[in-house]
Amino acid sequence: MKGASNPRIEALGCAHASCATLTRTPKMAKRSKQEIERCYFEMFRRDYRLPEGAIIYGNKPDVILEGKRKIGIEVTNFFLENGSLPESEQVQKRAREAVVSKAQNIYLANGGKRIEFSFSFDKVAPIRNQETLANKIVTVAKNVDGLETGSIRKDVFKEIPELSDVYLNAKEYEDPKWRVVQCYSGQLMSMDKLRAIVSTKEEQSKCYQRCDTYWLVVVVDFIDRAQDQEIQISGFENIVSTVFEKVIVYKTCFGHVFEAK
Repeated sequence: MKGASNPRIEALGCAHASCATLTRTPKMAKRSKQEIERCYFEMFRRDYRLPEGAIIYGNKPDVILEGKRKIGIEVTNFFLENGSLPESEQVQKRAREAVVSKAQNIYLANGGKRIEFSFSFDKVAPIRNQETLANKIVTVAKNVDGLETGSIRKDVFKEIPELSDVYLNAKEYEDPKWRVVQCYSGQLMSMDKLRAIVSTKEEQSKCYQRCDTYWLVVVVDFIDRAQDQEIQISGFENIVSTVFEKVIVYKTCFGHVFEAK
C-alpha cells in the first residue's frame, strides 16, 4: 500500500461528482432503495439520450417516462455475488468497516495515540468473528504506534490472515480516522448472471404499472467493489427478453452505456 503525499487523502476521484456522493457519504446507509435508484437514474440520464417526455419516479417500475409512449424503466444493480452469503462482498464490506471502527474505539479507550491506520483485507480469508479480529488489530496497532509513517511489514500481522496490508500515518489528529482501503483486480461480467437478472425482473414485471413498453437499466457501480466489473461487449446480442424492449448495462462514473438488447 503506497503512501500519498497527503496521508489523509481518502479516495480516488470520479468523473461524476454525484457518483462519489452516492456511494461514499455516511448518509448513504440511511437512504431508501427508491432514493438510491433515483440517484442512479439521474446519473444514467446524463449519459444516455432519452426520448422526450416527463420523468415520474415511483415503484414497479422505478421510473415512468411519459412522452409519445409511456415507457416504464426498471433500475437494478449487478452484484458479483449473492448478498445473502456471509463471504459475499456486500456482507464483508460492512464487516470490515465494523471491525476497523471497533478496533479504533478499543485502542483509543485504552490510551492509544490519536494516529491513523489504513487497512486492506484479504478476500480469500473472510471475516468470521468481528470481536476477535478487532482485538487482534488493536494489538498490532499498539505494537507499531511508535513507528514513523509508512507501510507496516507483513510479518508484524502474519497471524491475522484477514489482513493483506496495513499503513500507518504517525501524525496525530484531533479527529483521527482508521480506514478500510481495498485494492483488487477486476473481473469480466458474466453473461449468464446478466441473463438471470433479466429473467428475475421479467417475473417481477407482472406487478408493474401498465405501460406501452418497458426498459431495464442494469447498473454497475464502479465505486462499489461488490459490483465493479469489466463489461464485455461480445455476447450481448444473445440477451433475449420477452418483456423488456431494451436491456441497458450502465457503468457509473465512466458513463459507459451498452445496450444488451
